[in-house]
Amino acid sequence: MKQFEKEKIIFDIDPGVDDAAALALSLYDDIMDIVLVSTVSGNRDISTVTRNALHILELFRRTDIPVAIGASKALKRISEDAAEVHKFDGLGGYIPPEVVETQPIGMDAVEAMYQAIKKYKGNISIIAVGPHTNVAMLILKHPEVKDMVKHIYTEGCSPYGWAKQGNWTNYISFNARTDPEALEIVCNSGIPVSLVFSRMGREMVHLTEKDALKIRDINSVGEWLYEMYDGYWEHGYKDKRIAINDTCACLMMRAPKLFRTKKVSIKVNTTDMPGKTEFEIVKDSNIELAVAVDRYNLHRFFKKAIKKLDFIDISADVNRSKKLRALRFGGVEE
Repeated sequence: MKQFEKEKIIFDIDPGVDDAAALALSLYDDIMDIVLVSTVSGNRDISTVTRNALHILELFRRTDIPVAIGASKALKRISEDAAEVHKFDGLGGYIPPEVVETQPIGMDAVEAMYQAIKKYKGNISIIAVGPHTNVAMLILKHPEVKDMVKHIYTEGCSPYGWAKQGNWTNYISFNARTDPEALEIVCNSGIPVSLVFSRMGREMVHLTEKDALKIRDINSVGEWLYEMYDGYWEHGYKDKRIAINDTCACLMMRAPKLFRTKKVSIKVNTTDMPGKTEFEIVKDSNIELAVAVDRYNLHRFFKKAIKKLDFIDISADVNRSKKLRALRFGGVEE
C-alpha cells in the first residue's frame, strides 16, 4: 500500500488572534505538513507578528518549522494595523513573552517561499491569512511559481455585491483593504485560489460567548484560546462574539466539504474604496469563493482539533499570561 503523503503547506501569517488559532490548530494536523511559516505586517507590525509566530511554535513544540520574516509594509501604500482589535501584543487578552528563544531564518520570506515551492513543486499550497503582500511579491519576482503552487487558501475579500445582482454586505476586509494591489495580483495569477470573505467569520460561523467558554473547558489549549479571545470580542455587534475569519480559510483547506462555493471572477478596487471587491460567476475561473458554510459541523471540527491537542500542556504559560494581564490592567477591561 502506498504511504499517505501529507500536503506541504506554507503558512503566510500576521498573528493576530484568529491567525494564531489557525496556526496552532494546524501544527499537528493529519493531512497538513507545514514546511514554512512566513510573516507579514498586518494585524501588528512585522516585529510583533514575527515574535508571535515564533512563540506559538515554541509553545506547541514545533520549533523545527522555519520562520521567515516578510514584508514590513504594503506594496504601494502606507500600512495600517489592527491593534485596536488584536491589542498591543497582537494576541488579544493573551500576553506573550517579550523575548523568544527561537530565531527566524536568515532568508527573507519571498526567497524562503520560493525555495520551498521549488523543493515540493506540485504538492505545496499556501495558506495566506494576512495581507497578501508576501504572496504578491513572490509572484512578481518568481512568476514561474504559478505552475508550481497547487493551491492558495486565503481570507481577504469583501463581496460588496455580485456584479449586476445587487448588494451583499458592507464590510471591507482588513486583509483586502490594507494591500488591495497585492490581492489583485494573487487573484489574477492563475493559481487556484479559495477565498473566504470576512462576513463568514464574523456573522456566519462566529463563536458566541457560550462557545468560547466551552472551548476554554476542553483542555489547556482551549484555555489558551479563551485567554486570547477574552481580549478580542468583535466590535460593532450587540452580543459578545469572536470572529474566526482566518481560521475559516485554514478550515477550508482542511475540511472543504463544510463549505459551498462558486467559481467567480474578481474585481478589486485599488482607488476610491481600497479593498472593495466585486464578483461575477464564471464557470472556468481559477477562483473559488466560499458562499455558505455548515456552521454546526465546522464548530464540531474546530473543537475536535482542540481536543486532539490534549497531549500539549500549556497551562503554566496561560497562568503566566493571566497574572501579567491582571498586573497590567488591574482587573479593568482592556
